[in-house]
Amino acid sequence: MIEFLDVSKFFGDYKALDSATIKIEDGTTIGIVGPNGAGKTTLIRLLCGILKPSKGQILIDGKDLQKHQSEIKKIIGYLPEEPNLYERPKAGELLEYFGLLYGVPRDKISQRVDELLNLVGLSDRKDWRVSSFSKGMRQRLAISRALIHDPRIIVFDEPTMGLDPLTSRKIRDFIMALKKEKTIILCTHYMYEAEQLCDKIAIIDKGKIKAYDTVENLKNIYIKEKTFKIGLKNIEKNILDKISQDKNLKIEESGDNYLIVKTRDYENLKYILKEDVTYFEDLTPSLEEVFIKLVGSKND
Repeated sequence: MIEFLDVSKFFGDYKALDSATIKIEDGTTIGIVGPNGAGKTTLIRLLCGILKPSKGQILIDGKDLQKHQSEIKKIIGYLPEEPNLYERPKAGELLEYFGLLYGVPRDKISQRVDELLNLVGLSDRKDWRVSSFSKGMRQRLAISRALIHDPRIIVFDEPTMGLDPLTSRKIRDFIMALKKEKTIILCTHYMYEAEQLCDKIAIIDKGKIKAYDTVENLKNIYIKEKTFKIGLKNIEKNILDKISQDKNLKIEESGDNYLIVKTRDYENLKYILKEDVTYFEDLTPSLEEVFIKLVGSKND
């Protein structure tokens, strides 16, 4: 488990992180989202031991990060927003170098390099120099570097920023595959990416964690009503009357064979409609709407 206990970070008089308290269970994927300058990167650099807290404590498996830094760093893999890769080595050589640096046994390093290059789709580029790689290829190689020592905790800082859609999808697929066995912290500007990949979301603004919960719970807390488009065999007057009489239901739109209804009581809506439903489409706003509700108006 990772625990931030009342952690703050100051740069002079500027408070980049303000009394952050958060617990991350083993094997979960956590999204860190927020506006530019909100404190996202500061939080993950603190976790990786790159920065030291000005106040508070960071525990990993109950151990204080500051007191056990060399031990804890061995179980963390970090992909920075702009990974700097040595230009001259070949891809395989670069991974071998970092593998040995992180203590991967010499008799296992070659196999580990091959496994990772295969994972990120660069097996056929093992003997290519890094200087010849495109931005997307460099990002995939940097992911391999972050994974070379088989860390339990992986921290991604904007892994798809500035990449083309195809490469971005490949990287999201890598992260999805890693979810099965790793604890992942994903810092991203893309709400749909966080919603797709993460078990819980921390929304941070001006150094403060404004909310931390599952996507579903965040929607339930901050978006009080859900919106559904419902296909019906027949829209009879008695159905419209029943919906209109229920104070928790509101018809937004009515067509020949569908209704758009806002409701706080999904189960009651299903009961009223019963077997007449031909399809049910959830139009409830996304995580982006929750984000805007919490921080948007203050950052316009």
